[in-house]
Amino acid sequence: MSSIFGSQAFGIMLTMLFYVFGQWVYKKTKLPFFSPFIVATVLLILYVEISHITLSDLLTDLSGIHVFLGPLIVSLAIPIVGKMDLIKRNFVVIFVGSLVGALVSIFTVLVIAPMLGIDETLVASLIPKASTTPIAIEISERLGGIRAITVAVVVLSAVIGAVVIPSLIKVLRIKDARIIGLSLGSTSHAIGTAKAFEFDQEAGAIASVSLVFTGVLTAIIAMFL
Repeated sequence: MSSIFGSQAFGIMLTMLFYVFGQWVYKKTKLPFFSPFIVATVLLILYVEISHITLSDLLTDLSGIHVFLGPLIVSLAIPIVGKMDLIKRNFVVIFVGSLVGALVSIFTVLVIAPMLGIDETLVASLIPKASTTPIAIEISERLGGIRAITVAVVVLSAVIGAVVIPSLIKVLRIKDARIIGLSLGSTSHAIGTAKAFEFDQEAGAIASVSLVFTGVLTAIIAMFL
C-alpha cells in the first residue's frame, strides 16, 4: 500500500484531484482568492505537512506533469493565430504595454529594495519577477540571484496578479480586451493569461503575446543592469 501512495501516478492523480476540487470551489464561490491554482497549492502544502514527505520526493512524484508543459506552452499559439488580425492591428500597443510592464516591474524593485535595506543577492532574485519561470531563472542566475527565491517570487506575483487584477477590472468596469490582456499577461504571465481567457478570447490572445514580449524584454533590460 505504501508503494502506491509513494508512486508517481498517485502524486499526479492527487494534484489533479486537488485542482478539480479547486475548480469546483471557484465555480461555487466566484471569488478570486479561491482560484483553482491557489486551492490546489494550499491543499498540496497541507498534504506535504500531514504526510511528512520531503519536497524533493513530491517534486519527483510530479515530474511526469512536466511532459505536458511543452504542449501547454505551444497551445498558447492557437488563440494567437486565431486572433492574428487583432494582434497585427494592436502590435504597437501590445509591445509598448509589455515594455512598460517590464520596466515598471524591474525599477520598482531597484527603487524600493534599497529603502527596505534588501541586499543585492535578494534584489537580483526579485528583478525578473514579471517574466515566466524559465526566463526568470536564467536572468536571476546571471545577476547573481537565488534560484529558489526567484521561482517563489514569480509564482507569488502571478497568483497575486491573477487575484487582484480581475477584481480591479470589475470595479473599474474595464471592457477593453487590450487593457485586460496586457494587464494580466505582462504581470502574471501564464496564470494571468489563463485568467484573461476567462474574460474572452481576444484578451487571452493579447495576454499570450504580452507574456512573451514581457519575458524577452525583461531579459534584454537585465543585460544592462
